[in-house]
Amino acid sequence: MSAPTHVPHRPSRPERLLQAVGVLLFLATFGAITSGVVARYFHLPGFEWSFEIAALSFVWVTFIGCVLAELRGENVRFVGVLLLLPPAGQRALQVFGCLVLLGVSLWLLTSGWAMLERSGRVPTPVLRWPSGLMTLALISAAAMLVVIALLRLWRLRVRVRREPQA
Repeated sequence: MSAPTHVPHRPSRPERLLQAVGVLLFLATFGAITSGVVARYFHLPGFEWSFEIAALSFVWVTFIGCVLAELRGENVRFVGVLLLLPPAGQRALQVFGCLVLLGVSLWLLTSGWAMLERSGRVPTPVLRWPSGLMTLALISAAAMLVVIALLRLWRLRVRVRREPQA
């Protein structure tokens, strides 16, 4: 098994799309905050919506960033511990990490769905948009993390089958 160090990779199309959406939402966050600050400084009415947009886009940027970090292996890593273990121990720790990611993501997915059902249609204070738009950020991130965990478990399973038995 090769050493689990960070190797720069070329992002896949879905990853690049996620990055683009994250950048656009970050720009929306920045623009909304800036317009709100300028409006308050110059006592301009009608910009109350800006902080609601900033909050909504910030939540989405946060969850997109979590998924991107997980895709790159930068979210939570135990490289030091992993390198101390023999190959079988490394594999076991990787499987354990994938199972933890899967479990937490499934829990977030079910909790987010329950929250969406209970309060997803409650309107936001200013724009009167469904508050479920924020919850959808959690649900979509959790669903993507479930897919990542399952793909990693599948790859670990395939790798174990391909490796010759000693």
